[in-house]
Amino acid sequence: MSIVKLVMAALLGLCSLASAQDVLLVGHVQRVILQPSGTENCPPPCPVVAPVQANGLRTICVYNGGGCQTMEVKPDHVYRGETGGETRQFKSRIGEWGPSFPVTEQAIVVSQEGGSVSWSFATERDGKLLIDPKRLRSIGGVPTSIVGTEELVALDDVLARLGRGR
Repeated sequence: MSIVKLVMAALLGLCSLASAQDVLLVGHVQRVILQPSGTENCPPPCPVVAPVQANGLRTICVYNGGGCQTMEVKPDHVYRGETGGETRQFKSRIGEWGPSFPVTEQAIVVSQEGGSVSWSFATERDGKLLIDPKRLRSIGGVPTSIVGTEELVALDDVLARLGRGR
């Protein structure tokens, strides 16, 4: 019975670590770095030598993604989480369709949840900050738009549904 309690405590600790890394901010991109797989900050997605299984079969790894991307953002306002300095770095693997981080002067809203990074351009209209729900589909597990609408959504409305004000 004490092993179950120990495992549960470890899982709760891991969940709190993951949520401590979650962040939501609006800011400006300072730099985007692209790196090929196998470099210092971008490990290869597959092992160099495929391991032999106990039954003698060798598995292979096929990966059609690119390398890694890092986006450095200077926050204007942090809604959730902490930046840990003047800028915040967001990292992810480059997918099959190429890099996804924007190189832009326009303000963006960035959400990181459990290691997954998504972003939207920040559009200001009538004093409200709007996001594109097609780019930033959810924040904190809450969908950014009501089903069936694809128009820009006020970030404050999404935060209100999260139960967290600005």
